[in-house]
Amino acid sequence: MKYLQLLMILLLSSCGLPYCHKVQLTDDDLKWINHYNVNDTMLFRSNKNSIDTIIVKDIQVRNPKNTNIFDTEGQNWMEGDNEYYGFAYVDMTLRHSADSFLISFEIKRIDKNGPLISSCNFCEWSWLKIKMDIKPFILLNRKYEDCFCVDTNEMERNSGDQPIINLRNVVWNKNIGLLQYSLNDGSIYSIIK
Repeated sequence: MKYLQLLMILLLSSCGLPYCHKVQLTDDDLKWINHYNVNDTMLFRSNKNSIDTIIVKDIQVRNPKNTNIFDTEGQNWMEGDNEYYGFAYVDMTLRHSADSFLISFEIKRIDKNGPLISSCNFCEWSWLKIKMDIKPFILLNRKYEDCFCVDTNEMERNSGDQPIINLRNVVWNKNIGLLQYSLNDGSIYSIIK
């Protein structure tokens, strides 16, 4: 019976029956994004007593509803696409001094059993598809679990007309979101709770 089922699947797929490879984000994955709401405003204070403001502009979660390979949700056969990976992102505006900057953070899962990966545009810097190396982080004598830190050695500089902030690194927390970022001038901006 198993051979008959396998033969039927092979025959149907070779005749052009559409299929779609899909990977869902889990509820645990979505914790990296789902604490934000559009128009949320967060304040970050530096170790030099200046304050930056971050405003959430957009949040999108694109996650397959089911993972049956014969359900064509999310596929685009006209462009030869038959894969649908769950992803979620948040777009924010950073107001630093007199300038405004774009922050766009995304999580994605390409393999059901594989690592969660992140991509981000942070002002004039970006990283693409970095496996999230999750570790504890200590901020103002408080230990935060489930954080990852990315410094500019792991990022690429974006050429364009956006002002330059001279970023050094970014710390993201699973339950809070953007936790801290630091600049090359020694300024360290931490979220005000």
